[in-house]
Amino acid sequence: MKRSIHYSLKFVMLSLLVLGMTLSPALAGAADWISEEDAYAAPWVKTIEQELNKKDYRWVFANDPRTPQASIIKFLNEAAKAYQAGNKMMGRQLVRRAITVLEEGVDKGYYSMPDLKPVLSAIRHHTPEKV
Repeated sequence: MKRSIHYSLKFVMLSLLVLGMTLSPALAGAADWISEEDAYAAPWVKTIEQELNKKDYRWVFANDPRTPQASIIKFLNEAAKAYQAGNKMMGRQLVRRAITVLEEGVDKGYYSMPDLKPVLSAIRHHTPEKV
């Protein structure tokens, strides 16, 4: 009986320790606040992100476990950096890679190409060079 109380007490103490570490921002590695200006290399990336997060597309991306919006924005932000550095070829390749993420979702059956036409149109419309 004493042994089970001893183990229960250890479990409770360990649980509290883990909970305390999880709730502590310093130990959990919480990121500093990042302004929108710091988060995106170009305003057109933010515009495309807003398009991807519209309620109209919530159900389009609901079947995709990969959450493609995050990958797409990452590629487009890197493309914006490449364009700003004067590397148009790399910028075009990164925009193309973002589009490929969406096309892979079609291949895997997460959504259909007609569902993506407005999203692809927004990406092609807002990027500095047409891909």
